[in-house]
Amino acid sequence: MAVDSLSALGSQTSTSSTSMSKLAENFDQFLVLLTAQLQHQDPLSPMETNEFTQQLVSFAGVEQAINTNKNLEELVKVQKSTQALGLLNFMGNTVEAKSNQVPLADGQATFAYTLDKSAALVAYTIKDSSGKVVYAGSGDPAAGRHEYTWDGKSTGGTQLPDGAYTVTIAASDADGNPVDFQQTFIGKVSSVQITDAGAVLKVGSVATSVDQLVQVIEQS
Repeated sequence: MAVDSLSALGSQTSTSSTSMSKLAENFDQFLVLLTAQLQHQDPLSPMETNEFTQQLVSFAGVEQAINTNKNLEELVKVQKSTQALGLLNFMGNTVEAKSNQVPLADGQATFAYTLDKSAALVAYTIKDSSGKVVYAGSGDPAAGRHEYTWDGKSTGGTQLPDGAYTVTIAASDADGNPVDFQQTFIGKVSSVQITDAGAVLKVGSVATSVDQLVQVIEQS
């Protein structure tokens, strides 16, 4: 299984490179203007050197700051690459992660919820990518963790295509007050991707970050 977008790290144009290019252009213009001023100044009343000396010092300070930013950008790239390589250990593993999305793969999708306390009623609906409800059911109202595997069929019995589906759960007590719960999905990691926000795991059609993982269930 491939690691997506790792090569993209080296192909992005850094902000510091762009800034350095603009600084070089401005510095060249400054030198042209300074040379013209020196050539046309009154020999009997030469221009003060303080002003352009201060400008030279300013250019040097900006250049140093840009170089510092460039070094930081390189460190960030190394960190992202290292993070991506570390995530390779999750490839092929079955994981459980916090999300209201669930990946349907090979006609199966598994989700779970953990009730903080017993409820009088637990109901769930499953929606496709367009927001249409394709299946609805009721869950176990007892306190604790409950796991369900959906066969990917609609309420009418039609087998639905693999992809990402949204599971909406509602739990309430006898008085109709909501009961708190944690919702998760379970699936096998198929790839690792690098995004602007960092490295993410792809579980079927659902993406999740490492900080959303609840557990790694099995080693393939």
